[in-house]
Amino acid sequence: MPAPAPHHRPRAATSVYARLRDLIVRGRLAPGARVTESGIASELGVSRTPAREAMHRLVRDGLLVPVDGHGGGRTRLAVAPMDPAALDQLYRIAGALEGLAARGVTALGAGGRAALAQRLGATERAFRAAAARRPLDYDRLFERHDAFHRTLVGATAGAELLAQLEAIRPRVDRYEWYYAPLVGPDFGPTYREHAAIIEAVRSGTADSIERAVRTNWFLGAARLVRALAAARGRAPSPAL
Repeated sequence: MPAPAPHHRPRAATSVYARLRDLIVRGRLAPGARVTESGIASELGVSRTPAREAMHRLVRDGLLVPVDGHGGGRTRLAVAPMDPAALDQLYRIAGALEGLAARGVTALGAGGRAALAQRLGATERAFRAAAARRPLDYDRLFERHDAFHRTLVGATAGAELLAQLEAIRPRVDRYEWYYAPLVGPDFGPTYREHAAIIEAVRSGTADSIERAVRTNWFLGAARLVRALAAARGRAPSPAL
């Protein structure tokens, strides 16, 4: 049987990577769950080659970590643990980078700032509407909350800052998805912090905009660290 065209493999590996990353980010694969090439290939209906390539990328992302095999055997991979110390560092990095990016709002001019504040207001209303639905759809809630921050960064960050944010995004997104189920359903503090960001975008100084963004991330980290401590002992999901 002829081998597939060379351009098929990277596309397949990217698809497997995206699907497996989503399983980890959204908690379908719990911290500590073992992940194997054969398990991924079987679960996702692919060959072992794209499964292996996806696993390598997820190790670079920090979403999979090596765990020693028994008796000096082959090293295996597992979903990275939810580490409060790592969470705090990641949120502080994200807050510093996003806060630095947000300073660029002052270069937009009055009209540009007003337009951005309006877009942020619309994404915030969508986030609040998702949070008010019962039963809560946590996937939708994550996406609506993510849209708020992406709207801000997309309008203010340059290419270098965007690259730095994207480098940590898979790990940050994973903690962000865990945030809502553990911290909700009352998101009042987040609403107030987002409102302060919108007001600073509309009429604040560069310093006040940066401070509002950092405050949102830093206080969010503190809330989630407390929630993670309270949620210890939850049962892991099956391995792949």
